[in-house]
Amino acid sequence: MSQPDISHNFKSDNFDNRKAQIEFIILHYTETDNLAKSVELLSDNIRKVSSHYLIDTNGEIYNLVCETKRAWHAGISNWDQMEDINSRSIGIEIVNSGEKKFANYPKSQISSLINLLKYLMKKFGISIFNILGHSDIAPLRKIDPGKFFPWKELAKKNVAVWIEEEPSNKILNTSQNHELILNLREIGYPNLEKLKDDKKIKKVLEAFHRRFIPELIGRVPTSTTLKISYNLLKIKKS
Repeated sequence: MSQPDISHNFKSDNFDNRKAQIEFIILHYTETDNLAKSVELLSDNIRKVSSHYLIDTNGEIYNLVCETKRAWHAGISNWDQMEDINSRSIGIEIVNSGEKKFANYPKSQISSLINLLKYLMKKFGISIFNILGHSDIAPLRKIDPGKFFPWKELAKKNVAVWIEEEPSNKILNTSQNHELILNLREIGYPNLEKLKDDKKIKKVLEAFHRRFIPELIGRVPTSTTLKISYNLLKIKKS
């Protein structure tokens, strides 16, 4: 995959040196409604947040931080028992008002994202399983890129994982809930057994639903949740 058109019109000084090799790509939304506000947010020396790339609603891609540097987009986060995700990842911010504003993603924006992902995955040898949302790596704090993000469309282009299962309202029994907890930990999410806090456990489960079964956000896990977790493990181990 050749490099897509990338603008270098804006830069952020919010970065430092990496302490690990790149393994992940983390997707975010800016929770702003235009490019100017997004650039201001990602270059603010007081807020100290940034990303390597920013994709506008019209599909234009901007490089804000050099890939070799550690941008500050992941915050307190972990995946698969690994911390300092900033050192291990490339961060892509997508201009979008956010889930709470019911904001969808324009086709041109998603098309550019897909092209950028293909390029970066090939360049750094990143697994399709390691294309993650901010809510995956920080489920107790974040919900982006949100329930309206088209993960299924990305999966069709082989730049994300998506599992399709028939919806079910069948509630899990105690044994099945334990299976789900073990599966989520093995997939990469926090160990729910260690959280020992119902609110935190609920947030992790919602992060999983937000990613794979948005219609179950705010509801208890069902047999669909468990099936998808098993299918994800098969992909991870393959």
